[in-house]
Amino acid sequence: MGNATDNPREKQFPNGDISAMVRIAVNSRYFDSSINDYSDRKTEFVNVYARRQLARNVIASVKKGQPLVATGRLGTSEWTGDDGRTYHSLTLTAETIGHDLTFGTAEFTKPPRVADIPDVDHDTGEIKDDAPAGGSEGLGYGGAEGLVDQDTAADDSLVASH
Repeated sequence: MGNATDNPREKQFPNGDISAMVRIAVNSRYFDSSINDYSDRKTEFVNVYARRQLARNVIASVKKGQPLVATGRLGTSEWTGDDGRTYHSLTLTAETIGHDLTFGTAEFTKPPRVADIPDVDHDTGEIKDDAPAGGSEGLGYGGAEGLVDQDTAADDSLVASH
């Protein structure tokens, strides 16, 4: 748990994969019985790496200063600086990343599936009409009328059954 020190950085690979890195500052507190009060520990910085869809969602969702919770595989990196000294950093290969709702609220939005994105004519900006025979003339994207959002349908059936 910590705060994003900057906006996430994106990296694209030749094969189309994407990764993101966001650095978080971790400030933990402890009860110091010698002064009978809480004290801050040293701030640790962790480089959190995400790949593929998680990376896309991090890039679209995380901004500098926001409180985050991340889980994954913890590791270290070691390198030699220009001054000849050896340096270390903490890294987390993330499995999940989210906002810490202790400090605010969030709204969850699923990204569209590729199959749900209409085919657009790049010259005119119009939606191409690829409707299959027998349905959805004029919609231009394969007939969304009559389709039921499965998540909404599942939620409605749960409400109806209770």
